[in-house]
Amino acid sequence: MNQQYPSMLLEKAVGEFAKLPGVGRKTAMRLVLHLLRQDTAVVEAFGNAMITLKHEVKYCKVCHNISDTETCRICSNPARDASTICVVESIRDVMAVEATQQYRGCTMSWGESSRPWMA
Repeated sequence: MNQQYPSMLLEKAVGEFAKLPGVGRKTAMRLVLHLLRQDTAVVEAFGNAMITLKHEVKYCKVCHNISDTETCRICSNPARDASTICVVESIRDVMAVEATQQYRGCTMSWGESSRPWMA
């Protein structure tokens, strides 16, 4: 056990959070200590949401966007102009384009990180 941590469980939890992109050990510690102060139900809901996301999320068979169904809301929307396609690198880029609420075509995520068959 590292002398910095009073508990191996705390150290392990901090280590797992620190694996997330943009989360260093100090931020990981802050997040873990925050979760420890929450009611058990809140922490369980957080954990269950992550597990459910991992097990149940789908990738759109048309554009590879994250979806709850085989075809995402963008691709299944008949009001979208299917003749115009915006190809972006990642799902985050799709979300940024959609956040503008200006683009009425379809988007396609083509980044390696968003192609589950590349994993």
